[in-house]
Amino acid sequence: GIAIGWFIAAALLFTDVGGLGGLYARSDVKPQILATLGMSFGTTFGFGYLATAVMLLPTDKDEFDKV
Repeated sequence: GIAIGWFIAAALLFTDVGGLGGLYARSDVKPQILATLGMSFGTTFGFGYLATAVMLLPTDKDEFDKV
């Protein structure tokens, strides 16, 4: 999930959605921007991936034993 979030953040910068890439290119604090984007997107998509995996766990004992 974290890698997916990082990929989407990089894609947003690369494709310049909403002028985000241009703001990044003109900025003096590039490491802080990358850290903020990486942490926020990585955390959001990582927790989304984790929540999906937990919700899809089997609830029946027979199905759970197969896992």
